[in-house]
Amino acid sequence: MFASSIGTYGSGIRTRVIGHSTLQRPLTVYGVTKVFGENLGAFYKRRYGLDFRGIRYPSIVGPGVKTPSVVQYTSWVIEESAKGNPFTITVAPEFAVPIMYFKDAAGAAITLSRAPLDAVATGTYLVDGHRPSPTAAELADVVRSRLPDAAITFEPDPVMQPILDEAIRPLDDSKAREEWGWAPAYDLEAMVTDFLDELATHPARYR
Repeated sequence: MFASSIGTYGSGIRTRVIGHSTLQRPLTVYGVTKVFGENLGAFYKRRYGLDFRGIRYPSIVGPGVKTPSVVQYTSWVIEESAKGNPFTITVAPEFAVPIMYFKDAAGAAITLSRAPLDAVATGTYLVDGHRPSPTAAELADVVRSRLPDAAITFEPDPVMQPILDEAIRPLDDSKAREEWGWAPAYDLEAMVTDFLDELATHPARYR
């Protein structure tokens, strides 16, 4: 089982939707190494019959996220608001990045690992969370509905926003849905509610 990422894509995407066969031109070392892992696994599968399975995850939402990234606002806006801290989202309110709740991410890996070998035709799968992907404004509104005192503002980064607008597309995860029955369990409202419950129930775990 290999955890890959939509970071394997990058610039120069000419299609409106990113699918399994969209050309991978990663812009970061992270994305490059993920493509390498995918291809190495596919090589061992072809050459030696290794049962190699992989998932290209979208941006994962969950408590305790530390890795810096402009799209991590999807986790930080919930966690910082729960802590009573003001939070500024540095993308445009209408911007939407494909996201998946961390419990769905674990569920996808478990479901794929248990799929019959003859059902795993594609090998490495693009997966998505609940669709359509929520905009930053929609996410902020749900957080405010759960935490009325949340102080959330928007200050789009003028350098990063055009890059994000170029690189981010909706995802087509039909291969995963058709071949091994992938379907996310958490929509936006359920995700935010469970996220807040996790923070309240296990505060020490996410410090």
